[in-house]
Amino acid sequence: MEGKLIGSAGIDMIRDRDKTRHRAEFGITVMKDYWELGIGNELTAMCIEAAKEAGYLQLELDVVADNEAAQNLYKKHGFIEYGRNPRGFKTREGKWQELVLMRLELDN
Repeated sequence: MEGKLIGSAGIDMIRDRDKTRHRAEFGITVMKDYWELGIGNELTAMCIEAAKEAGYLQLELDVVADNEAAQNLYKKHGFIEYGRNPRGFKTREGKWQELVLMRLELDN
């Protein structure tokens, strides 16, 4: 925005093996000053389209359990929770953050 990088998003194949080639991981970040402007929504939609065009059948992501805004964004796009990892992240202070594991099936 105005020549400044304010966010990024992307997809990456989980693993290039026959059994997992259909899966891709989705990641996104938007600088806090630019939240609630629809940027995350647009980046998410663009990555979903790119994943479909690339032939992936499933997109996956991890999100910190406390990040309800992000979870709502992903649910809006059809992602569903399929598990949790109570020790998914360890903060610099040594505390654990739970991760919510989510996926979106692209062939439905």
